[in-house]
Amino acid sequence: MEEKCVKSIPLANDLTLELFDLTKEISEVASQVTMVARIIIPVKASLFPPETLEKFPLEELQKKVGPTATFEHRKVRNFIMDTDKEAVFTHLVDTFMETLLPYVSKPSFPGKYILKCYTQ
Repeated sequence: MEEKCVKSIPLANDLTLELFDLTKEISEVASQVTMVARIIIPVKASLFPPETLEKFPLEELQKKVGPTATFEHRKVRNFIMDTDKEAVFTHLVDTFMETLLPYVSKPSFPGKYILKCYTQ
């Protein structure tokens, strides 16, 4: 499936949020509407306080998580009439922006998300 980036938003924590439309046709008159929000987070020392790096050395974090961690939030709505698909996609984006954008924009988000990936 081809990803179509519809918006790229620089965040206050120096990351970039990208919004993708992965909508696909499932019948002649209906679609599966999919919105994906993605943030690529580099695993680097500046994202962590010194006490965290004492507990979890950067090399250890990078070894398990990799050079980057990817936050992804996906919302899917099935059997949406083609006449409604743009409005449904817009609603999914608006809901994400209202509920999750404040969280992923926080300065502490990147480090906390990398630690979550590390401990899973």
